[in-house]
Amino acid sequence: MIPSPPETKGQLRPPCLAARKALTPDQVAAASVAIAERLQRHQAYLSASLLHVYAASVNNEVETDGLIRHSLAGGKEVAVPVMRPGSRTLQHALIQDLDQLQPGRWGLLEPAAGHASWLEDLSRIGLVVVPGLAFDRRGNRLGLGGGYYDRFLARVSAPKAGLIYQQLLLGELPTENHDVPMDFVLTQTAAYCCAAERDLSPHDSVPV
Repeated sequence: MIPSPPETKGQLRPPCLAARKALTPDQVAAASVAIAERLQRHQAYLSASLLHVYAASVNNEVETDGLIRHSLAGGKEVAVPVMRPGSRTLQHALIQDLDQLQPGRWGLLEPAAGHASWLEDLSRIGLVVVPGLAFDRRGNRLGLGGGYYDRFLARVSAPKAGLIYQQLLLGELPTENHDVPMDFVLTQTAAYCCAAERDLSPHDSVPV
């Protein structure tokens, strides 16, 4: 059972990870398709020529393979994050096909070493698709605690979209000074405009 806030992020991670691991393959597949389709109708996605998106492979993250294929087929450029060994920063590899990817650190799919085309100019990114163990409607994120995405998101001005199962959309998450909130959060059943949500009481919501 996921504890109710206020809790520390460290206390929330184990139950959220357990809840995600408990999802069946059919639940993951169906929810991932619904979330991707919802994102693909969003104006921020439609107007982005370069999409930065994680490539999930383990622990029942919202799957993005269909989203990546759809984006490439539609003429968008796609960049995926790569964990830089010996540091806590992300590199960003442009890909043309999912077949270029193989399992890397923390379950991310990454291009094979020596075969990556690197994106250096982060201002080219039109939309960032962000993973998380949990989100709330105000766009606050619970990650794995490494800080990779926090440092990356602080450098990017593009809209940021959090993908999460409805079961892991929490009422409120604890926040820290370095956190970068999402612009919108999508689940298999709804989408939330986070800037508007931050102006509301916890019991209201604004769909997008």
